[in-house]
Amino acid sequence: MGVLLSACSAEEAASCDDCGEAASALSAGAAAALGFEALSGWTASAGALSLSATRSEGESALSVANATYTVIQRAPLAIDEPIKGAVSLDVRVPAQQPNPWWAGEISLAVQAPSKGVSQSLGTRSLTGLAQGTFHRLSFSVPSAVQQALSAGAPDWSFTITLNVPSGSGPHLLDRLDVVDAAPPVAAAPLPPWLEYCDAAPCAAAAPVVVHVCPESNPLCTPTRQTTVVPNVNGKPISGVYLPMTLPAGAVLRHVSGSASVSYNTISYSYAPSLVLRSDLDVLLSYYDVAPVWSGTTPVTFESTQLTSATVDSVFYRHPSYGTGTAAADLHAQGQDAVAIERAMTGVTSEKLNAFFMPSELGGVQGEGNWSFGNGTVTINYGNPPFIAYKGGIPNAAMPRFAHENAHELYNEIRSSFLGDDSCLNEGIADALAYLTGYLPVEDFGPIGLTGIDFDTGCTELTRTHDIGNCYFWHVKNAGLLTESFMHGIFHPQHQYGFNSCTQNVAQTGNSILVYFTEAAGGADMAPVLDAMEIPHAGSYAAAKLALGL
Repeated sequence: MGVLLSACSAEEAASCDDCGEAASALSAGAAAALGFEALSGWTASAGALSLSATRSEGESALSVANATYTVIQRAPLAIDEPIKGAVSLDVRVPAQQPNPWWAGEISLAVQAPSKGVSQSLGTRSLTGLAQGTFHRLSFSVPSAVQQALSAGAPDWSFTITLNVPSGSGPHLLDRLDVVDAAPPVAAAPLPPWLEYCDAAPCAAAAPVVVHVCPESNPLCTPTRQTTVVPNVNGKPISGVYLPMTLPAGAVLRHVSGSASVSYNTISYSYAPSLVLRSDLDVLLSYYDVAPVWSGTTPVTFESTQLTSATVDSVFYRHPSYGTGTAAADLHAQGQDAVAIERAMTGVTSEKLNAFFMPSELGGVQGEGNWSFGNGTVTINYGNPPFIAYKGGIPNAAMPRFAHENAHELYNEIRSSFLGDDSCLNEGIADALAYLTGYLPVEDFGPIGLTGIDFDTGCTELTRTHDIGNCYFWHVKNAGLLTESFMHGIFHPQHQYGFNSCTQNVAQTGNSILVYFTEAAGGADMAPVLDAMEIPHAGSYAAAKLALGL
């Protein structure tokens, strides 16, 4: 469900005799809560709450079972819009009715302590309503409450009291509509490898189908099924990286659809949904989403967009995970990092569009940390255990942001390097991020990704990041990795033709010797190349001559 709460139209939506049209201007989180798209925040004094795929709109409704009298409470929500003159709620009266003369009643109340509001909005009888269909019930709001909530409140909560005959049920609730309609809000931008999937051709693509089976019967055909729909602000998206919590001895079997399936993760980038079948109990994502069997399981992410002169940012989060001020902090720190790196290098690139995302969105495209050379950078800030290990989202994200922004700056000088410059590019990005204070030294060196110590030389390294970092690690060891050196790195005096990832040939050694010597203002870099164990002509002058410069 998106920001607009609209009338039932989905194929699996139940009939709604008198629901009509209703739209509400709400944040994505509030819209999901009042549209009963998630259980989070709803509690009941008696009975059992769950999500049901039988609904009047969106992806789910709230099912209330095994209760004769129960008080259903919503945790406080921040809502900025004014309350309606009449609040409405969709209620489905079940066909199971042991008392033919009395079907019960439902009451609604609103609270906002900061505005001095605690008001019953009345009671509606369920007797006489057609069974097995949704009905839209309206509750008038007193003028004093309308005035108190004319600008919204930071602590709205709602109480629904259900009083029904013993043995009836379950009762379904949906679409609690509380604020006046507003124009639709544009969909949040997505990272380049994802798109919205609520229309053709994506919506018409084949779903991914995966079975969870015991190791003893890996070709099982489970009887339970759910349709998993990843979404941003309630709008379906085309992919997700989905880690799963499986019971011991369970395995995943990829049945159909375009996806990558490992022992406990499913990843796909272009499908409308994931059809998951399992007779074993499982949880989805790092946020332990419980499947809605025989229904739809939304895996929802909310977005925050911020803009400035140098950086526009989009921050995504799972609603159940408290990120505090991370969106604003990353936006502010991103602007600082851009200013610092531009000042140090003397190079300016185009305005950045930065996407900060959790593993479920970032992991769809490898590690999820990318620079696209056109002002777009993507940062995977990880998952709750990783964030806790790093000491918060900014600590997890900013080293990668500084690195990817450095790539954007390097793109401005890339024409100076012919051949494979990928290792040089990675080394420059980490060296700049380290020198500006964003990248921890242990992420720079001396131990590479494969465990090789840079201090033993660079010629045995095979990973792109390791080779590039090793070059600059030895400059650091020589005490020459300075702001002036980095400024020189971003202002090459020649066009070079060498393969920066073939580090054991003289063409590479001579090119690096000339490039680094000039960046360091004429400092003798031959000993630095010797420490790298890269062959070279022996001196700056000889290397320059060998290159024909």
